[in-house]
Parts: sequence; structure tokens; C-alpha cells
Amino acid sequence: MRDAAVRLDVAANNVANAATPGFKPSRVESVGFPGGGVLSTVVPGDIEGVDLAGEMVGMLMAKTAFAANAKMLSTTFQTERRTLDLLT
Repeated sequence: MRDAAVRLDVAANNVANAATPGFKPSRVESVGFPGGGVLSTVVPGDIEGVDLAGEMVGMLMAKTAFAANAKMLSTTFQTERRTLDLLT
């Protein structure tokens, strides 16, 4: 979920600064770990100009990833609750 939040923050910053002269949009590089978890690193851009369509797509992808993770957590909690109810 943190990766999605970082991606959304970076995309929002890029869009907000699209008209700023000399602004170089940042990007996010993510590395997943076998046992779970993701390390997200914000990397400064090296060229000027913001791809607004690309940033909007990135925001939608981050939103979808966040929603999917939230649903997964909710389902996990419900399953655990039902299991505990069966055991008591």
C-alpha cells in the first residue's frame, strides 16, 4: 500500500509542477522482496517536461493497486475473524 501511496504522491507532484519552468518530473522505482514487501525509491528526473497523460495513468494504477490491497486486507481480517469465531 505504501508503494501505491508513494506513486500517487510523485505523480501528483509531477502534475502540480508541470507548468513550472525547468521542472524535471520524478519517478518511482520499486523492488519487491520474496517474503513480501516492496521498497519504493523516488528518483529525480533528468529531462524536463511532464507527460500529463502518463501521469494520469500512473495515478489511476496507484489508486487501483491501493484499492486492491485494501480489499485483500479486509478479506484477510474477515477470514481471521470467522476462524476465531469457529474456534470459540
